[in-house]
Amino acid sequence: MLFISSPLSSRFFIPTALIILCAVCLFVYHIHIQDEWRNIALQGASISQTSDIKPTPTLSPSTSEKALPPSPLIPPNLWYKVTLKGLTPQVKKWTQTCITKNPFFTTHFMTDSSADAYVKQHFSHRPDIVTTYLSLSIPILKADLLRYLLLLTEGGVWNDLDITCGDTPIHNWIPEQYKAQTNLVVGWEFDVGWGNNIIREFASWTMLAAPGNVHIETIISDILDSIHDRVAEYNVSSPSQLTRSMVGDVVDFTGPRRLTRSVFKSLSRQLGERVDWRNASELLEPRLVGDVLVLPGYAFARSSNKYEAFEGFVPGPELVRHHYAGTWKNEVGGEVG
Repeated sequence: MLFISSPLSSRFFIPTALIILCAVCLFVYHIHIQDEWRNIALQGASISQTSDIKPTPTLSPSTSEKALPPSPLIPPNLWYKVTLKGLTPQVKKWTQTCITKNPFFTTHFMTDSSADAYVKQHFSHRPDIVTTYLSLSIPILKADLLRYLLLLTEGGVWNDLDITCGDTPIHNWIPEQYKAQTNLVVGWEFDVGWGNNIIREFASWTMLAAPGNVHIETIISDILDSIHDRVAEYNVSSPSQLTRSMVGDVVDFTGPRRLTRSVFKSLSRQLGERVDWRNASELLEPRLVGDVLVLPGYAFARSSNKYEAFEGFVPGPELVRHHYAGTWKNEVGGEVG
């Protein structure tokens, strides 16, 4: 039997077919996206140059929640620098605590060779940075400078290898009311319970930054100035000839105290008034100073801060724990080949 469609049936058939086709396409696309995110979660880390480390997949209550960056300004990158010993079983154990709890972060393990290549590629417009970085022969100075170069270029989270993460995912480290304004996150190493008998300093083993951060630029500039000053002071021809004894206290030269001084210097310039430790000390909760979020001591250095004097006070979550491996504390400032 010959079937002849009426204009009315054609008018309804074509839109219905289009709707069905669109629905099928959307369903296929949805399945594809789910597979992509699942692959990312299982893959867990993009590792530069080296490592057989494999993150362990974990179940999460909300895929969209896990995919959130720390803030709109700070991307979900997780940076590490591997020493000559590579990813030892202990280092794998420590770093996995952060990788598995933040599966949608892109994790980078930089080696000496990949870090050198990275600096040459991304700072070709700054030959002073490239020349200084490549010529440094003291491993800890190079590692300290590298963390700031990585954060300046791509932003994200820097962790030393001897850091373990607590139960709070990184995207919850910044209080909601500060997320849109925060360009840099630092936490006190020494703050509460010491009176005025210590030099307050930020922990440099963990920090978060937006790319292109003006405060990170200041830190880099100050480190370069200090290196060049030492070269001139000791009348050597290159930073490669500097020794541990020439640079003095690494904590002060490129480490936590350098970080602290440079951040307050940059904030003072940004805000047009003097900013120092008194603007964010004795903290019991996070405080935003300009666009820098300062976390209380319990966040990054719980064991170094004492809260007994604050009756009834319960410290907030311990976001990370530093295990003080101290591989740089020797005559040469780190592992050498």
